[in-house]
Amino acid sequence: MALEDARGGTLLYVLLSAFTALLILLFARLLFHLLGRRINRLGKRTGMAAHTLVLVASGLAAWLVMHETAVVFLHVSFGQHVPIYVAITAALAVAVGLAFYSFDAIRSRLEASVARLKEVEFAEKELRLARELQGRLLPPPEIAGEGYRIAARNLAALLVAGDFYDSFLLPDGAVGVVVGDVAGKGMAAALIMASVKAMLPLVAAERSAADTLRELNRRLAAELPEREFVALAFVRFEPAAGRVELANAGLPDPYLLAAGEPPVPQVVPGPRLPLGVRPEVDYRSLTLRLAPGDRLLLLTDGLAEAPAAGGGEPLGYGALAGLLAAPGNGGGVAGGPAPPLAWIDDLLARVRAATQPALEDDWTALLLERA
Repeated sequence: MALEDARGGTLLYVLLSAFTALLILLFARLLFHLLGRRINRLGKRTGMAAHTLVLVASGLAAWLVMHETAVVFLHVSFGQHVPIYVAITAALAVAVGLAFYSFDAIRSRLEASVARLKEVEFAEKELRLARELQGRLLPPPEIAGEGYRIAARNLAALLVAGDFYDSFLLPDGAVGVVVGDVAGKGMAAALIMASVKAMLPLVAAERSAADTLRELNRRLAAELPEREFVALAFVRFEPAAGRVELANAGLPDPYLLAAGEPPVPQVVPGPRLPLGVRPEVDYRSLTLRLAPGDRLLLLTDGLAEAPAAGGGEPLGYGALAGLLAAPGNGGGVAGGPAPPLAWIDDLLARVRAATQPALEDDWTALLLERA
């Protein structure tokens, strides 16, 4: 019988349309399952053409199956409705195609998001591990030996710091003290830091402070990539005599803190280029003597260059010197009761109060005291 003569013609019309959509979906899924990998390897335009052919084939197959089912099992003749059903089948194929495209796009974005999240989680895990390992490479915050005390703090702007400090005994009985600032932050800077830290005790043995920087600079200039360098201050300290030999390659001037005196910056003469900038640099040194109770403060530029709390301008070295000399901070009473580590913690707290909360650069401060 003709479709318009069938009982419930409208309902049958809807059921056949739904049946066609289901068939298109099934055929399309089957074809994409069989050919999907090959289609994905094609270029963008060729891939779109292949997707279109799959949908056309799915629509044609669905039309044939639906038509034969209606004729054989339902004894329905489409008659003049054939063009309508062909148009409906084409529209359903397009709708299924759009659904597939949208689904693939959403799935691709979700997969990309999941992949990025996994990468971020992995990177954060690696950075936490690197920070833990870096913390193990640094000496304890407090070290005491015969005739001296050393205290230091290292605050990282990121999980892994580019700043570092170290102290070690030299063969002649002197103590080597170093504070460094590797260009950049993060993992790359931490790796350079570890390399410099491993080199320093070997290079400093039997060399003066200036010769130590000259030799270290030669090695780093040969190893570091372009635009990577290390600002570093190195001290050879003889505890018995209180003699300090200071060499500086690009770090802020250290401060001498003597009892009853304002903080005095120690300006090393000669070139101050960071290590690794060029192979031959004639570094010089400065010699001074610490009286019992005197302290020498070494620090990186992160403290003085931190943005001030009231605006975006850096705190500045003048303001930093004022914080060193502030009452109760031991600047003018370096031999006062505050132990070295408590003194550094108080200094960092004062700098934090005077600057913006977030660290834009690493902060490192080391205090050497002749006990």
